[in-house]
Amino acid sequence: LIIVILYTYNMSSNIFHDYDIRGRYPSEVNEAVFYNLGEAFWQIFKPGKVAIGRDSRLSSDTLFLYLAAGLKKNGVKVIDLGRVSTPFCSSWYSKKYKVDSLMITASHLPKDFNGVKVNTYRHGFIDRNSGLLKIKEKFDSLSFNPGTADVKKPVFKKHQPIDEYTKFHTDLFKFPKSKFKIVLDFSNGSAGKEYTAVLEKLNLNFATLNEIPNGNFPVHDPNPLNEKSQKGIKVIMKYKKFDLGALVDGDGDRILFFDEKGETIEASYILSMLIEHFANPKKNKVVVRNIALGRIIDEVGKKHGFKTAVTKVGYAYVNRAMEKYGAQIGAEKSGHYFFKEFYNRDTSLFALLAILKVLSGKKRPISELIAPYKKYIILPEINYPFEGKVDKIIGELKEKFKGGKINELDGIGFDFDDWKFNLRKSNNENLWRLTLEGYDKDKMNEARKEVEKILE
Repeated sequence: LIIVILYTYNMSSNIFHDYDIRGRYPSEVNEAVFYNLGEAFWQIFKPGKVAIGRDSRLSSDTLFLYLAAGLKKNGVKVIDLGRVSTPFCSSWYSKKYKVDSLMITASHLPKDFNGVKVNTYRHGFIDRNSGLLKIKEKFDSLSFNPGTADVKKPVFKKHQPIDEYTKFHTDLFKFPKSKFKIVLDFSNGSAGKEYTAVLEKLNLNFATLNEIPNGNFPVHDPNPLNEKSQKGIKVIMKYKKFDLGALVDGDGDRILFFDEKGETIEASYILSMLIEHFANPKKNKVVVRNIALGRIIDEVGKKHGFKTAVTKVGYAYVNRAMEKYGAQIGAEKSGHYFFKEFYNRDTSLFALLAILKVLSGKKRPISELIAPYKKYIILPEINYPFEGKVDKIIGELKEKFKGGKINELDGIGFDFDDWKFNLRKSNNENLWRLTLEGYDKDKMNEARKEVEKILE
């Protein structure tokens, strides 16, 4: 099958972000773009073979064919992983089979977006500092109309070893028989099959919502942090008895947890619980968190002899810090959880199993286990439109909050004795992101209003 690509479009450098490629389909990313991305990736890294996975988005199957064609024209052997999660494709498969991988996904973004997460076996996730800018430079030098592309399906080797992936997890986790009940919402994304295979093998008692992949995301969008996405699982947990709930994003690398009452659990409390009850005190006592997470993590870590490494926001940054410091676990506020046993990468499934391991040993509801960590009030992340004027905004913030200790690791942050906040530009959306925590909610809301005035 020879298909002529007829797209005419202007290249937007906005599709190249700090650690992945994302844009609206088909105006920003389309078949022509993906064909050239395959060519550009090959020219920079010269792989002999590449594994490609994809999420459930409606455009993912077609974009796979063109991405693969851009590689295949250079003699690359393409392995078609089919519809899988990002942890399966970019971490487990790449490491186990020693192969570079490309994951077609726009993660938690709405259905009309798509993109690519780039990973090489030797260098891990490729971000702007480890090769993404080189891919962009090569991409910019290519013709925007690749003409004809050979997109014959039969040339690709199909390989989706779910049984091996399942065994990887079940070898690490064992659970006693119990009446523990969990409910999982898969957002009609690509991770449901992997989860259910593992949980069934472990004989765990679970129920599922929105398990079947559907790129229209008919029930709710694939972003767990969106309050509308949480409504369904909260209703189920309110009227039926479950010990734990979890909402997984579209490509299966992020997860949001709910206690037995259906209340969302802040990622800072989850990481604190994992430090205290899951991390191995006999191994390297280091954890990693990004700048958006709470100071309670540092305090719990210090109490148990752990050092905390703090990074910019972004899974690639946390992954590199995990490797650099030999950390056991790490996390991001958005629901990425990292584990040394999972190649220092983020994995929502491993995070779920780790929490279930804690709960099965403690015989107490999760709300009681996390209660001691609620020393600080941590507000949900707040988003504002980004309209530039960065220097002006930062200057005004420094003047307004000059009594605080300034932190410029990622955006601008101010630490006071009893509260703190951070304002940064999103890595993958045209938004400012604001996080606040402290003892006094009224004081934080006053600060929020002051920040909003400066952003106007």
